[in-house]
Amino acid sequence: MLLKRLGSKELEYYALHKDEWLKAHRQQYVVVKGATVLDFFPTFEAAYQAGAGTWGLNTDFLVKQIVEREPVFFVF
Repeated sequence: MLLKRLGSKELEYYALHKDEWLKAHRQQYVVVKGATVLDFFPTFEAAYQAGAGTWGLNTDFLVKQIVEREPVFFVF
């Protein structure tokens, strides 16, 4: 259940604001820690670097692309 707990607060915050963000930031990447949005970025790399630069590498934060339909991944 560790994976379920990691980032759950950030994912909940993302879900609450997704519709709003889709209007202004579609396809961009958002960086979220708790209920704090760092900013929106055009690439994953830029978003991750900003999050790591702000909060460090030894803490959890979410980098998530803002898309209407979430991709589905299969792990076998």
